[in-house]
Amino acid sequence: MQTFLLIIFSLVFSSAFAQNKEIEDQIKYKAIYELTYAPDSTDINELKTEDFNLFLGNKVSIFASRGRTMSDSLKMNLQGRDIGSMDFEERAKRTKTEFESVIYKGFPEEKISYSYKILRDNLRYEEDLNQFSWEILPENKLIEGYQSQKATTTFAGRNYIAWFTSEIPISEGPYKFNGLPGLILEISDVQNHYNYKLKSFEKFKNPASVELKVSHFIKSDKKEILESIKEYKLDPFAVVERNNTPEKNITFGFQPGEKEKLLRENKEKLEKRNNPIELE
Repeated sequence: MQTFLLIIFSLVFSSAFAQNKEIEDQIKYKAIYELTYAPDSTDINELKTEDFNLFLGNKVSIFASRGRTMSDSLKMNLQGRDIGSMDFEERAKRTKTEFESVIYKGFPEEKISYSYKILRDNLRYEEDLNQFSWEILPENKLIEGYQSQKATTTFAGRNYIAWFTSEIPISEGPYKFNGLPGLILEISDVQNHYNYKLKSFEKFKNPASVELKVSHFIKSDKKEILESIKEYKLDPFAVVERNNTPEKNITFGFQPGEKEKLLRENKEKLEKRNNPIELE
């Protein structure tokens, strides 16, 4: 059996965070979704795409962008076994992502965990797993060879239309979505700013072991974590300098004007990322 010790965040924190709640599971399936989205609300015709992996076990699921998957320990057994043979340019291209978060459903039990790594800190906030209220409708259509049925819901300020299939009786889907009597094959908000669509679904010949521990994360409030992420994206250098220690001190050797240029580019990029999937 493959060994897949999925501790994306390998640091062990102090006992203040070590409630030591642990989940062990077997990852049996992988679904790949393509996200088509409009990052800038002032230019909704400028669309971008990115692939995401949804790993499915009996108790938990893990959702992350392909680039995020390739860039850390998730890649070890489920993705990119040949990554060691890649040259630097190819590796950089395959690990590039606009979405650095990882979403766990069923970890802790009956919860959704949204996690994001900032330097050595692996931040996490929790939400209720069963937060979606679905209306199942009679319409049907074929998606990737699966007969699917329509459902609608409202989440975080957006109204969504989903298509799920009872042919894959797994109550899961991309991002935080779950709770339908079958796998979600496609889901989009009614404005079509965010559209996830299934590209492939596979069952692993050899299930992969996964072990998740609460003690590997720093739990915090959702608002505080989102503010920390924004601060880090705006000025990562300030965050690095603030987190320096005598044992590990990182310094930057900028050419004149180089730091200012990078910070200006960061700000401009964030200003164009003004259309998050969650509006509230």
